[in-house]
Amino acid sequence: MTLKGTPAAGRAVAYLINVYPSPSHSFIRREIAALESAGWRVHRFSHRRAKLLALDPADAAEQRMTQVLLESKWQRVLASVAIAFASRPFAACSAFLQAMRMARNGDARFVTHAGYFVLACLLCRSLRAVDCRHIHAHFGTNPAAVALLASRLSKVSYSLTFHGPHEFVVPERLNLRDKIAGASFVAVVSSSGQRAVEERYPAWAAKAKLVRCGLDAAWLDEAPARVPQAPHLLCVARLDPQKNPLLLIDAAKHLQERGVRFRLTLIGDGSLRAQADRRVTELGLSAPVHLFGWATQQQVRQHLRESRALVLASDDEGLPVAIMEAFAAGRPAIATDVGGVRELVETGVTGWLVPPRDAHALANAMEQCLLAPTHCLQQLADNARRKVQNFDIRTSAEVLGVGFDAALGAFDAALPSSQ
Repeated sequence: MTLKGTPAAGRAVAYLINVYPSPSHSFIRREIAALESAGWRVHRFSHRRAKLLALDPADAAEQRMTQVLLESKWQRVLASVAIAFASRPFAACSAFLQAMRMARNGDARFVTHAGYFVLACLLCRSLRAVDCRHIHAHFGTNPAAVALLASRLSKVSYSLTFHGPHEFVVPERLNLRDKIAGASFVAVVSSSGQRAVEERYPAWAAKAKLVRCGLDAAWLDEAPARVPQAPHLLCVARLDPQKNPLLLIDAAKHLQERGVRFRLTLIGDGSLRAQADRRVTELGLSAPVHLFGWATQQQVRQHLRESRALVLASDDEGLPVAIMEAFAAGRPAIATDVGGVRELVETGVTGWLVPPRDAHALANAMEQCLLAPTHCLQQLADNARRKVQNFDIRTSAEVLGVGFDAALGAFDAALPSSQ
């Protein structure tokens, strides 16, 4: 007696992300690569395409392999919805009603959730074409909603990765209860995130699995350069409210007023770019502060080699991959104590942990780093380098693979068997 399905189908998973690839989602790209190295076939799907051209060659390659659902022709959209209702009318009605319930419970419009239903129809059609029966959605926002609805439509299983902590601030608006209840498992990237899921949803605490973001061999195996004497600091982060680059610029102003010599480079872009540019000009920081924009991984490595430390001024974090990259490059970090940051940064051991939204405290840590003897910074850097060896993406992919195998095994067990 054999179960339906082929071995190839049993090692296939669909990854669903709102925007992919993106300069700030390199950790997802590494996760996918690690899964493929472990023998999984990974089908990439995104809701929409990133507005920026892919700067990194690895992102350009991912772009060619990613199906963008919102770029489907209208004929395919209509056909996908029609197929959903014609093939499984009760399931389609149930999924549509689920979308409307989520709209009523959350803070998005009904038309938005109707759009999620349409995306789920498109996704299900594509999954049938490649014989894929499990979806893994990154983030508990709209990708999780689409995965839930696709599961209702076609009985594919799904799992989620929560990055937090923003997903847990107003969980009722995101319908997290429904999303977790239907998921095979929920991966959380930090211990603090795992505790949040277990405390808020004790009935499904067993579904929460710690699956940290991680680095690949390209980062972990490269020998780091010694910490330089030059008073350079680096920030690698989106220019958006979550990352709070304006606080970092204010801290830089405090350094200037104290007469501390420094250069600060911000790699990244986003909705606050124009405001950050104005703040730099208004505060007279055009000489020491440079807004670089997005960069390739090779450029990030080069900037890290030229810097004494990485600085993050975030209001909200999951488990920052930028800090991991700095650690792998042999650089300590100065970061605000939010989310899972303290799982990486320890004051006096791997860098400086400072209170969030406190420009003076951030400036104090930056000044200490800039004025510290190089041999003291090198000790922090060596500690950081040892710390990051525990964040290997191959280990995370193994944990995910176990979860995917269990979900697919449950799926096959529920199917009628044939002689």
